[in-house]
Amino acid sequence: MLRYLGALATIVVGAVHLQQYADFISDVPTIGVLFLLNGLGAGAATILLATRHRTLGALGAVALSAGALVAVLVSMTDKGLFDYIEPTFRTAVVVSVVAEAAAVVLLLAYLAMRRAPEPPRVDWTAT
Repeated sequence: MLRYLGALATIVVGAVHLQQYADFISDVPTIGVLFLLNGLGAGAATILLATRHRTLGALGAVALSAGALVAVLVSMTDKGLFDYIEPTFRTAVVVSVVAEAAAVVLLLAYLAMRRAPEPPRVDWTAT
């Protein structure tokens, strides 16, 4: 369930970035390309999450979402990110930040559960 919810959050991250790219960000130098790459990367990570390469997909989605969270925080500082300053927490920014945070938490939990050793099984019939 964690993997599927993390994949859903990752799709939301990608969809918001592609929508913003199509809306106006494509005209912003460097940032436009980063938004396009984020959207495509989110799609690729989600596809991997649905295959036997799900661990790679989870790692990719976590890296993508964590990087996007850092980028939005930097873009809200006085210096901005690549000369782009995000002026406000617009609806798209809020949706993206929530989805990115959810993807990071859900997929890290998924990865942690995959790494946890399985509890020993007791064979009650061998007494």
